[in-house]
Amino acid sequence: MGSIWLVNFDPSIGTEIRKTRPAIIVSGTLFNQRRKVTVLPITSSVPDSRLLPVVVPLEPDSSNGLNTDSFIVCIDPTTFDKRRLVKHLGLLNIDKVRQVQSILRSYLELDSVDNELEDVEDLFN
Repeated sequence: MGSIWLVNFDPSIGTEIRKTRPAIIVSGTLFNQRRKVTVLPITSSVPDSRLLPVVVPLEPDSSNGLNTDSFIVCIDPTTFDKRRLVKHLGLLNIDKVRQVQSILRSYLELDSVDNELEDVEDLFN
């Protein structure tokens, strides 16, 4: 997790992220050995204030390979064939990786899965 690539998001439909843009790979190392990766898009457009809790701001630096202030859109994970990966740009620093993980954990409700499974089990008892 945390590798930054230029990714081709086209073709897209409706409100899906479009065009070739930077993205971070969020799928795990084992999953990435397959032909697909899960990414989060990066945008240079300042997000609507309602989205600020679910984006991670990035400043360009030598390690991430970005050339403008940007934002990781953590509520738009997409799984693509690796052929959409155009060029490796750099790496996300560990603090930003942790921010992304925290937002994803909340967005995907990963911390509440155990409780929900218990609730489902109660239905069958």
